[in-house]
Amino acid sequence: MLLCALVGFAFEILEYRREVDAGAAAAMGISGLLTAALGGGLMAWGRAATRALSRREAVVAVTAIWVAVSLVGAMPFVFDAGFSPVDGLFEAASGFTTTGATMVDDIEGQLSRTLLLWRSLMQWLGGMGIVVLFVAIFPNLGVSGKRLFRSEVPGVTADGLRPRITETSVALWQLYLGFTALETVVLWGLGMSPFESLCHAMTTMSTGGFSTRNASIAAFDAPAIEYVISVFMLIAGVNFGLYYGALRSRRAGVLLRSSEFRVYAVLSVLLTLAITLFVLPNHGQLELAFRRALFMVTTTITSTGFGTDDYMAYPPPALALVLGLMFIGGSSGSTAGGIKVSRIVVLAETARAMIRRSVRPAVVQVVRLERKPMETPVLLEVATFFFLYMSCLAVGVFGVAWIERIPLSTAFGAMLTTLSNMGPAPFYEGVDNFSGYSAGAKVWFAAMMILGRLEFFTVLALLMPDTWRRH
Repeated sequence: MLLCALVGFAFEILEYRREVDAGAAAAMGISGLLTAALGGGLMAWGRAATRALSRREAVVAVTAIWVAVSLVGAMPFVFDAGFSPVDGLFEAASGFTTTGATMVDDIEGQLSRTLLLWRSLMQWLGGMGIVVLFVAIFPNLGVSGKRLFRSEVPGVTADGLRPRITETSVALWQLYLGFTALETVVLWGLGMSPFESLCHAMTTMSTGGFSTRNASIAAFDAPAIEYVISVFMLIAGVNFGLYYGALRSRRAGVLLRSSEFRVYAVLSVLLTLAITLFVLPNHGQLELAFRRALFMVTTTITSTGFGTDDYMAYPPPALALVLGLMFIGGSSGSTAGGIKVSRIVVLAETARAMIRRSVRPAVVQVVRLERKPMETPVLLEVATFFFLYMSCLAVGVFGVAWIERIPLSTAFGAMLTTLSNMGPAPFYEGVDNFSGYSAGAKVWFAAMMILGRLEFFTVLALLMPDTWRRH
């Protein structure tokens, strides 16, 4: 927050060269000082702790950290932009969980440079994970750090890339920072201002989707920028562990040997071509239709949420494909949301094995991923995750429709985007943001964003009586 106050104030001076809004930097600075005071108090309170975290405590800690950062992250919006506390909580939760849904009707007129930078930084921190950053900074956590890491990192498995969990976290952050810096430079070279290049690079690599413009990426009206952001969104949707493996071995074949990567790449290519054909009558030009289809596929499969096109105006088959991508999401170990491609692959392989078993019951059917047999506990975890995802979606839709008295299609769109950390909600009525919902619904959405970001198990474990029982 203090960094945003300083950098945002500097950008005000360097880019505008007129009367500078010092109040925005002051509001951010006050938020930073209050957060530091809260953190210092908690550190002093916990100084006497001597033993490592248990698995149960790690689960509680991860959820508590995400709730805490959302609460303190709301302060700049309240102090600077005049948000209500609930609206600020929603915006901060959307930022840290990289959902990209917003309360703001007029981004360019309502938010200062300092606050725009804070929105982008929230998503960038949340993309790789607050807890992963925490583990990377404090190497003396030992086994506690590993439990925190495994509670945070999404995917079928969360095995360390290197022997020590801290080295794993640092390796992930180095890759993340490198891609962000590269995209910033490229966007700047294509005509974006340094400020907007930095903001959009952070929200692209985090697959968050917050923009500095009301019209999102469409506001720049630059084909080269759309192509570059599409490429970096695809990069962000890949398992970062594969990048590390490719760099370490100096072989790009590491990526191609991953079945999840192959499915992710083929899915992106095929759906881009299909949607291009469907929307060609809407745009009239093949290149424009292809560019918009590519951007729509990449922004949706990676759960980023940037916009260049109104997908609600698409023909029904194209809209159905977009909705399907909202469910699937990106790769495990990436910054994307959704169910994840690896889980879809495992579910498909399991279904195929069960179908074959109905024909040949005497043959033992083995489900494989990466040519390795999947153990039964992993298959059960994937099946349970899918059940929890669909159950929470159904409960969430019912809750929103009941609280707000809105059509089921609108409730479904809002819940799908928050639970999948997706961004703009389909089937919206009137305004394409969440400002019109009641305070109760906004808190409900914020809770669903955190639930989806932590992939259900960590948060839902808090509802089990066993979690709170003394052992």
